[in-house]
Amino acid sequence: MVEEAGTQRAVPMPVVPMKVNAFSVAQQSNAQLLPMFPYVHRGAIVPCSIAFESDGSGAKMGYFVHTNSVDEIALTLASNGPQRTGDVFVGPRSHGVGGGSTVAFFRVGVVTQRQLEEGEQPEEATLFCEQCNVELLRNGVDMAETNEADRYAPLPSIVLLDELVTQFNASETARTCSACGHVNPPFPAMIWGWSRYLRNSRTAQRGWDGVREPESAR
Repeated sequence: MVEEAGTQRAVPMPVVPMKVNAFSVAQQSNAQLLPMFPYVHRGAIVPCSIAFESDGSGAKMGYFVHTNSVDEIALTLASNGPQRTGDVFVGPRSHGVGGGSTVAFFRVGVVTQRQLEEGEQPEEATLFCEQCNVELLRNGVDMAETNEADRYAPLPSIVLLDELVTQFNASETARTCSACGHVNPPFPAMIWGWSRYLRNSRTAQRGWDGVREPESAR
């Protein structure tokens, strides 16, 4: 406590910056776009780990268009591809993710966004026909709907992506283009790891609840 003009005022505790080794996170991550800290609530700064690699065979790793309502800052920590080590950029709020490459490369990086303090924060992901580029399936989420009471609440972006590709892969009808009739291949969800991340998030939350209140975990 300190005294100020005859009154007492609490001195706030100093804020200790959190830090993490981004390469260690990339090694241990179970999903692309993995939050590096356990904070995805309103106003939180959310840095996420990404790690991509291509053997140059042109094999498709899946492609979707991500549309965000806030800016994403991308930092490339290490790469031998078109995005150079040390590159920092803010891309368009609607942008493609994934694809394939006939050139071998790797990239380790961090993508960061800040959650809005208030109001809706819509985000969408869309899959397109690989033959004629007509929209096939779209999914959206309000990033503000995160349950802040859950210590291990999953990143809503991953929830919407997992739901999108699960619906896409479950039905040949969903993968068939209404414009050109092309049957698109299933999205290679295993490469991205979103289902594993969501399962682990649920298990971690259930375990945490069980430690605090054993009856709630039953």
